[in-house]
Amino acid sequence: MGLIVGDTMTGSGAAFETLFRTEAGRLVRLAHLLGAEDPEDVVQEAFCRLYDVRQQREVANPTAYLSRIVVNEVRSRRRRRLLGDRKVLHLGTAEPADEHVVRTESVRGLLRALDSLAPRQREALVLRYWLDLPLAEIADAMQVRVGTVKSLVSRGLARLATELEDHR
Repeated sequence: MGLIVGDTMTGSGAAFETLFRTEAGRLVRLAHLLGAEDPEDVVQEAFCRLYDVRQQREVANPTAYLSRIVVNEVRSRRRRRLLGDRKVLHLGTAEPADEHVVRTESVRGLLRALDSLAPRQREALVLRYWLDLPLAEIADAMQVRVGTVKSLVSRGLARLATELEDHR
């Protein structure tokens, strides 16, 4: 994206704020599409990690790095939840900030169908078709081989088509 990478990594508060303002909304939607219960918290954690790591080393592509952190954080939270090690983070629940995107029935149907996919298939489809990432970048974000990404996308699309057809 070419977003003031040097200044962002050397400590300029204004550059880091620009990165946040430019990418936060996209990352919240990514976390939401990946199934995070608390997408805003996931994104906040991603930016905190980037802020910490930039003091130790240069991050060549902070946008890709943030996407990778969001994918990994959603995975980790899902894993903790499945293992029963979930801690109550909020006393009340609220709609995600971008809930207005999910208002129409067709979008809700698509999100329900995405929920039925295996988590890694969902990740691959969201990264491919929502973020429009090339296969190599998806492989990097998911920490798998390109062939695995191709397989996950193909199987995910087939399953998604079946789910959407079943709910018509």
